[in-house]
Amino acid sequence: MRDRRWLRAATAALGLCLCCASALAEELPVLRVGMVFDGPGPANEEVRALTIAEVETLMAGEIDVRFPEASLRVGDWSYDTSSDAVMALLEDPEVDLVITWGVLASNALCCLAAPPKPVIAPVILDVDLQNIPYSEGTSGVPNLSYVAFPDNTANELQIFREIVPFQRIVFLAPQGILEAIPEMAMRTQLLLSDLGLTSSYVPVDRDADAVDRVLAEIPEGTDAVYVWPLSQLPLAEAKRLVDGLNARRLPTFSALADDSFEFGMLASMAEESFFPRLARRVALNLQRIALGEPAGSLPVDLSVRGRLTLNLATAEAIGVSPRWDMLIEADLVGVDRLEGFEPVSFDEAVYEAVEANLDLQARERSVAAGAQEVERARAVLRPDLTVSATGVGIDDDRAGAGQAERTLTGRLALTQLIYDDAARANVVVQDQVQIAREADFDILRLDIALDTATAYLNLLRAVSLAEVQRSNLELTRSNLERAEIRRSVGAANPAEVFRWESQIANDRRSLIDAMASIARAEIVLSQLLDRALDTRYRAAEVDLDDPLLITGKERLDGYLDTPVHFQTFSDFTVEEGLASAPELAAVRANIAAQERLVTSAQRAFYLPQVTLQGLFDEVLADEGEGADLSAPGLPDDSSWSLSLGASLPLFTGGSRRAERIQAEETLSQLGFELDATSDRLEQRIRAAMVSARASFTGIDLTREAAEASQRNLDLVADSYSRGAVSIINLLDAQNSALAADQAATNAVYDFLINLMELQRAANQFDFFTSPAARGAWFSRLVRYFDDRGVAPWPEDSRGD
Repeated sequence: MRDRRWLRAATAALGLCLCCASALAEELPVLRVGMVFDGPGPANEEVRALTIAEVETLMAGEIDVRFPEASLRVGDWSYDTSSDAVMALLEDPEVDLVITWGVLASNALCCLAAPPKPVIAPVILDVDLQNIPYSEGTSGVPNLSYVAFPDNTANELQIFREIVPFQRIVFLAPQGILEAIPEMAMRTQLLLSDLGLTSSYVPVDRDADAVDRVLAEIPEGTDAVYVWPLSQLPLAEAKRLVDGLNARRLPTFSALADDSFEFGMLASMAEESFFPRLARRVALNLQRIALGEPAGSLPVDLSVRGRLTLNLATAEAIGVSPRWDMLIEADLVGVDRLEGFEPVSFDEAVYEAVEANLDLQARERSVAAGAQEVERARAVLRPDLTVSATGVGIDDDRAGAGQAERTLTGRLALTQLIYDDAARANVVVQDQVQIAREADFDILRLDIALDTATAYLNLLRAVSLAEVQRSNLELTRSNLERAEIRRSVGAANPAEVFRWESQIANDRRSLIDAMASIARAEIVLSQLLDRALDTRYRAAEVDLDDPLLITGKERLDGYLDTPVHFQTFSDFTVEEGLASAPELAAVRANIAAQERLVTSAQRAFYLPQVTLQGLFDEVLADEGEGADLSAPGLPDDSSWSLSLGASLPLFTGGSRRAERIQAEETLSQLGFELDATSDRLEQRIRAAMVSARASFTGIDLTREAAEASQRNLDLVADSYSRGAVSIINLLDAQNSALAADQAATNAVYDFLINLMELQRAANQFDFFTSPAARGAWFSRLVRYFDDRGVAPWPEDSRGD
């Protein structure tokens, strides 16, 4: 009864808590947000959803933020409609805060002297040109919060000119922006005139003929095109515009990494995660305003972490070849559409190598040629039948009865070796030598498979390490930005900026070396695949759980978990490997051949050579003096003979004894060679097992180290930004993180290569093994453990 009373009391208390929580939830303050877009476009829904998600994440449990559909306004890409939409929401009593996602709406909002309610304008292009209020990094205007983009036009154009030289450039910009902010075009022309360049603007509207009109208005002689965000164009029209520009072989630079870039824009310096980061900034500003901070006191500046992106497929199509340093540092897209890059997977590379490798083909022809040595040895034991003709002419003084002056005689000769132990021994020897040749071919085949697998994994390693170096270079650039900010506020001296600039140069050199490693790895792989040595590859990544990497990896759990299990598994692998080793098969074949040679050398003292020979002669024609006495067809014109002979050398000067002793010693040598080869193979298998086990364990450890180094780097970077630590601390943390990332990357490929070496040592490449053979291998493994009384480690005892 006591237990039941306690349960009822607990249930009542829980219900009371839930009621209180529900009441509290209902009492959360409500903030109703209106949103304005300049016009309809494919990105509107994505941007709106991103903003709502960021706000809800930040404000959960604090304020009930609502985005009513009725408070969503969309203009028609004109300044007037955007301004009207802004004013409508400012006057709407059902709206507490306004967000303007668009250049036109943001401009209209920021031009107000004092908004009657809090507003956030996320898209301000140029504070000075748009005459936007700015005071010590804030708007300084009550209720006004905005986000000001940095003016990177000059830097972007400089990068663009480094990709492709140009003198005359056309800017494609939304017509509504050019009409609302005409100073933008004027500023660009002044900027380019200082650089000795000529520029012009072509407005882009939303009507049905916009793309055709834009393409027609681009002047002849234009060298390049800079494309502003054209959100007003449907995706199909944006693609048609890019296709039209590429058809004219005009290099294009996108101000935004949007869908038009994927359609075929050549280059961009836009930050790929720009909109998510901007949405997060908007959400943070909204949170601070909702919690009581004045909107006019919020910071407005936004840094843009741009990275060059190049579309290589577009570059190839329009005949542009960027410099090496551009290719090395840029984020490359369109690689999958390049003719020069060939896709290849792990197993495809290995299969292709064992089919196309030149060394392997040469060895295969050697094996085919060796097979004829066996036929030649057998031919000695088969009948030899020869036909011949002989013409004889003598002077008429000697011609007479039985001998014509001119005679033509035909002969048929048959020779059959009845018995020759040396010849019979040679047949056995050549059979075994051919077996050894085939085993040597298998050895080379396995070695080529290992070399190819290793070359493929080294290519993936080089690509991964290059990405690590590229990320490190980007991190150094970010740290340079931190140093410049610190210097601008007087927290650092110019030496820190110079130090980071020096570090960027060093990191660029490291990235160049990493890219060179990729090229070298591709050359090695091409040689093994017998492809052109300048072939570029799109190598598919290899997953640790790929079934091609280990026989039934998921089924091996429990057979490697303890030293006893590992030792037993190693013994099994050694036994399996030695049983199928082509190296041992080659030595055993040589031993079998040598044993027959020893037997033949011993028999040479007492076994004779027996030969049967038959001859048949026929006078085919005769003429001249005496011909009438020896007419063809008479019995005297044909003759035959049959002989059987045997020979046995009685004394050869000691050569037979020397041959016997030599054969016996060679046989003894091969016996030692068999044992030594077996020991070497066992050592190779066991060493590969240990290396694979160690490198596999190292994967998790190096990953943990990399994660810890990254967390440390984040903390030190944050402290550096606040002036709490010196540049030396940040450099040390960054170098440690780089080394840890490299170690983590190397650990994966070290394990994969060790695994390939283990499979080669055990002659058990899963590339060449059928599923049925894998099942049989596992059955033998289970029996091996059972025979030795070692049970698999229980699954529920292994932990995580």
